[in-house]
Amino acid sequence: AGQMMSVRPDVLPQATLDELTNLQDGVVPFDTEIAVKQIEEELGGPLGQFFTSISEEPVAAASLAQVYLATLNDGKDTRVAVKVQRPSVLATVSKDLYVLRRAAEVFQMLVERFAPQQKTNYVALLNEWSIGFYTELDFANEARNQERLRTGLIEAGIKGITVPKVYDEMCTRRVLVSEWMDGIKLSECEKDEIAEITALAQEAFLTQLFGMGFFHADPHPGNILKLNEPTPEGYTVAIIDCGLMANVDKADQDHMISAVIHLANKDYASLVDDFIRLKILPTDCDRAAIIPLMDKALSPYVKGGGAKKYEEELKKMYGMEDSMSSQVGGFQAMTQDALTVLNDIPFSIPPYFAILGRAIVTLEGIALTGNEDYGIIMETYPFIARKLLSENRPEIQQALQEVLFSVGDSSNPGLKLNRLLALLNNASGAVGTKEGAAFVDLDAVPEDGLSLGDGLKLLLSQNAESVRKLLEEEVENIAWVFFRQIIRKGMTEASVALTPPRPPSLPFIGDLISPPKLQLDDIPLPFLLPGEEITSTPSVSLMTANQFTDLIAPKLTRDEEIYAISISDAAEEFLGPNVANFLRGDGLISTQSASLVLAAASTGLLGNKDLLGTQNAQNVIQTVSNLLKRLDSKAGGSVEEVLAEVTAKLSDDEKERLDEIVTELTQRTLAKVRARAATRQ
Repeated sequence: AGQMMSVRPDVLPQATLDELTNLQDGVVPFDTEIAVKQIEEELGGPLGQFFTSISEEPVAAASLAQVYLATLNDGKDTRVAVKVQRPSVLATVSKDLYVLRRAAEVFQMLVERFAPQQKTNYVALLNEWSIGFYTELDFANEARNQERLRTGLIEAGIKGITVPKVYDEMCTRRVLVSEWMDGIKLSECEKDEIAEITALAQEAFLTQLFGMGFFHADPHPGNILKLNEPTPEGYTVAIIDCGLMANVDKADQDHMISAVIHLANKDYASLVDDFIRLKILPTDCDRAAIIPLMDKALSPYVKGGGAKKYEEELKKMYGMEDSMSSQVGGFQAMTQDALTVLNDIPFSIPPYFAILGRAIVTLEGIALTGNEDYGIIMETYPFIARKLLSENRPEIQQALQEVLFSVGDSSNPGLKLNRLLALLNNASGAVGTKEGAAFVDLDAVPEDGLSLGDGLKLLLSQNAESVRKLLEEEVENIAWVFFRQIIRKGMTEASVALTPPRPPSLPFIGDLISPPKLQLDDIPLPFLLPGEEITSTPSVSLMTANQFTDLIAPKLTRDEEIYAISISDAAEEFLGPNVANFLRGDGLISTQSASLVLAAASTGLLGNKDLLGTQNAQNVIQTVSNLLKRLDSKAGGSVEEVLAEVTAKLSDDEKERLDEIVTELTQRTLAKVRARAATRQ
């Protein structure tokens, strides 16, 4: 507890923090002769058999063990840290835990007697804590933990932060030998250095918690070192002391991810469901009573700034900033809410939360030391956004769908493009906010966020597999809607443009000898249509241009028109008016372009039995490119410039992935056209 509170400048005054730090640093070491004897007993031989040298005094001493700097007898004099357990520490810890266990039993009885609605099992909490203490005393287990954490962070691609290598053959229950790291404790760093290291430590911890499901549960400043020099791999920070670790299963990881999303965007109704899944609340809890209390208790916390800012926000909320009478009234209201929580809301704290809570409180305290306005929920959200984009599991897909689609909003169903763009920005670290920057705005795209090219690059990267899979069907629907809209408006424009003008009226005679104006729409044209089966012989059909258009590009339904408008409006906001006008089909399809479409149909392109093959799909894509080149001079170049600009930053793999997506969309769209054309026969 002392270690945990020594990094909470928001809770305790600086003088108290300094004293707690001195207590940690002032642990009296035990005699080196005893340590050497223990090393020899544990390793089974004289000290010189294993080490060519060892420091006369420990370089660090703590309540459970002390550490020496030694050099291995490996012919290289490799420097290592030798951690030696204190004599009789097991008996001391056991006595302390026994006393705490009896106290917990008494407290549990009091809670059950006077607050039976509270469901927290405090004895189970202490048991979980005790297990952690005992596992810390098994250095062989710590060695396994350390190697697992080291390997996990490397596999996750974590930059800048490492875990020392373990020498397994020299690790026993009471001795641990690991790679030596030259550095200073985080508590000895300046504020700006702490703020810089916080970003690295936060990424590493979130990877452990939400990725590996195996996290360091004692990340106090003494266990985080700023290295004097970067390692050959470029690491600048090291995490040490992996004795106290904890596991979180996939289900709880998913529930916590969902909880962070809902907490970050102030969706307390959904947060209640998350708390039920995490077994913090029972299934039959009173939602009407809980949601407003959640707002009062959690909203100030999400705003960040630790305990001091939390207190300020509570005073504002309860009107306790002005006169004495208002302070009294506010205190009474706050007390009443607290009593409601204690008496009416049967919450419980799951046992594993004891260790997780300690880790979060400690890390948050470190971050507040470097940045007094730090808010862990808002700082965590970009990591959550990246996880939503990348992880392709049903539970994550469900959370992603909730973020990207208007779930429960029947008036505006389907994908919200602005939410997709916002999520891509969130994943890159740019978060749109609401309510005074306190909460995430799922619909807001930051003005200083990703460019279109960077957004497309992220969307096509290997880290966005989850969102691509979720959007697959939606993008196909979008392509089909806009294909029909563009074709219909383009054909209408072509029909008007290609209709020959009527001869002028002659004086005195008028229109008597002038032929009536001929409408292109009225002229039947021969179209070669495919058969119902891919191998069927195509057939010729006479129909007007309008009939042909209705056949291959049926009119949009009202819902489709609304959807198309929303996508086009979003495209105009983020991609510019030229791209939006192209999607709407507003004057961007020239007569030449429409003629190409007519020519493609009349010359049998749609009747080609190999139409849906990859090469033919590529040919259609090339035709679309030709259509773009024929756009009028006012807007045509702009569309191509946008396309060139957004693809310029793509890697070869990303370009290949884009080609595959476009080819697949083209094949699916043409399959629908072919299926509709076959019904004409």
